[in-house]
Amino acid sequence: MLRYLILVILLAVVGGWLALRLNPSPIFTEGMVGQPVDLIPGQGPINPVDEVLENLLFRPLFRYNVSGEIEADLADNYRLSSDSLVYTVTLKESAWADGRPVTAADVAFTFTRDSAFSDITIEQVGEKEIRFLLKTPLSTFLDILTRPVAPAHFRQIKIEQLGNGKFSVSGIKQEGETIREMELKPTVFGRIRTLRFKFFTTEEELQTAARVGEIDGLASEDFSDPSFMLYQTPAYSKYFALFFNLESTNSLTKNKSFRLAAAAKAPQFSGGSRVFGPFSGTWAQKDVKTPSPTKKKFKGSLAISVPSEKELIEVVQVIKETWESSLGISVSIEKIPAAELANVIADRNFEAIILGQEVERDPDRYNLWHSSAQAFPGQNISSYADPRSDRALEEARKVSSRSARRTHYLNFQKLFVENNPAVLLYHPNLYYWVNRKFEGPDLTTVFSSEERFWNFADWSFNFAQD
Repeated sequence: MLRYLILVILLAVVGGWLALRLNPSPIFTEGMVGQPVDLIPGQGPINPVDEVLENLLFRPLFRYNVSGEIEADLADNYRLSSDSLVYTVTLKESAWADGRPVTAADVAFTFTRDSAFSDITIEQVGEKEIRFLLKTPLSTFLDILTRPVAPAHFRQIKIEQLGNGKFSVSGIKQEGETIREMELKPTVFGRIRTLRFKFFTTEEELQTAARVGEIDGLASEDFSDPSFMLYQTPAYSKYFALFFNLESTNSLTKNKSFRLAAAAKAPQFSGGSRVFGPFSGTWAQKDVKTPSPTKKKFKGSLAISVPSEKELIEVVQVIKETWESSLGISVSIEKIPAAELANVIADRNFEAIILGQEVERDPDRYNLWHSSAQAFPGQNISSYADPRSDRALEEARKVSSRSARRTHYLNFQKLFVENNPAVLLYHPNLYYWVNRKFEGPDLTTVFSSEERFWNFADWSFNFAQD
């Protein structure tokens, strides 16, 4: 019996060794539409491909953990002045992929090019300390410091030497100026040793590559294949809303009873997820009792402007049909070419408009709803102005504890559902398809799509499926 057990153990060991020898370290290949542009955080226009890669290659001063709490990353510690206007951050000892140390000069280089720091003075204090001088107290400032930091000497290094994050660049395939593939090597040991990205020109090319086995993962709304598993979650970092122009001469947009009824009759969209108030997806989200809308019909007409995008035109068509039948009004649709959109918003040349807005993980929505943000390029699209709402947003920025901030945000939310300056329609969903040969993706803590690789060290390859 003993000899039998020893033989079984030996066979298991040998079998495992052979499996490792015959199956080289697996590579996970994701496909994306688009191209990397600069890979330097804070530079140039927003590019979804860059956003994903920068999130993997670069570390921030502070980061969110899986519990949604902010903790130090490149930062060792920070000090806050007694008047809450000066943050002094001390850096840990860390290095870039080329071996040079991360210094305060790198932090200053990155953030002086970021519009989020336009009203903040940045002072370098030695090699390992940097100071941020604010004009007013801002309890959400650490959230701003969760943006990735880039090396100040990036022009002096090759792309393969970029980064200091969870991954480093291990290989690139180019055709002229076009990058076809980029391979990243995890800096944290895991079961999958390489994360490869392949870049495509169109969605059709991307999906074809998935079906023929060229890639193992893709984010796509309309893809489907039995060899792929679908992981999905609301992308809380963005929502679409119908904004009423409260400065319009249209009597319906100025009618609080109508706006309440319109919000109550807003259709649910199967292609997205419900928006749970202005703090949806954050720790400040709270169910608030909504006032009961009137059951009477309204008289009048409303023109809804919408960017000339197929998805949004379909959304506004559903709203038109719903509101005409349930509210008794006449709705017209005005399609806006992309080239004219900024001027329409700047001039407030609309009665109501459907737009998407990007939001941060922190629930501070001052820039979206405070009356000081009405003038373009401010993002208060509705020109919402309520002194009580302003005060709630202002006070929430002055206190640091979540319990105190939650109280102010609850007050704001109550006023929001009372006034309804906008109808919050839906969050787009992240549909992430992964070949069934791979296991481990977890989107439960993901706030924005570029975070989908947060637990890549836990992903594995199922050799039995190969």
